[in-house]
Amino acid sequence: MRLAWPAAFVAVAAMGFGWLRAEPPKAEAHVVEVVPTGPTVVRELRAVARLETASMHVEKVIDLKDHQKRFRGLVDAEDSLLFVASGEVVLGVDLGRLGPDDVGFDEATKTATIELPAPEVFSTRFDEAHSYVHSRRTDTFAVRNEGLEAAARREAAAAFAKAGREPRAIDLAKEHAATQLRALAKAWGAKDLIVRWRAPAGELAAQ
Repeated sequence: MRLAWPAAFVAVAAMGFGWLRAEPPKAEAHVVEVVPTGPTVVRELRAVARLETASMHVEKVIDLKDHQKRFRGLVDAEDSLLFVASGEVVLGVDLGRLGPDDVGFDEATKTATIELPAPEVFSTRFDEAHSYVHSRRTDTFAVRNEGLEAAARREAAAAFAKAGREPRAIDLAKEHAATQLRALAKAWGAKDLIVRWRAPAGELAAQ
C-alpha cells in the first residue's frame, strides 16, 4: 500500500504535464482603451455657401531627413523617415462671394448669366487607412526627432493642395460647376446659362 500513493501521484502529474504541453502558447493580448476626457467643444459655427464640383484621389511619398551634428560637430548623424500619404482633395466654387451684379437674366432670350469666382481647394484630408510610415531609421548617435512624422504630414498636405491647384484640376472643377449650375438654371425656367469666370487672385482677367 505504501507504493500505491506515489504511483498514483506520478500518474496524475504526468497527465497534468502532458496537458500543459499540449496547450498551444497564447499570443500576447493588447487592448487599446479610449479614455473619456470630457465633451467636444465647438469653438466656431458659421454658414457656408460652397458648391463642391470635383474631388481628386492623390498619393505622395515624403522622404524627410534630419541631419544632426553630434559631439560638438565631430560626428554627423541622421534621423530619417519615409512617409506614404494617401488622401483626397475637394475643389469647388464659393458662392458666398457672388454679388448682385454677378447674376443676370435676359427676359427676351430666357438666358441667364453668371460670373463665378475661380475654383479653389476647399479641403484636403488623409486616408488614414492607407497613409503610413514606410520606414524609420535613426543613426546610433542621432537623437530621434519626434516631430518628424508631423512634419511629413504637413508636407503631404501642402502637396495635396498644390495638386488641387493644377490647371487640369481647375478646368475639371469649372466644367462640373458649369454643368451643375446650367441644370439648375434650366430647372428654374432659363433656356440656357452663360458662365463666366473671374481671374484668380493676383492674375489679370482674360480679355
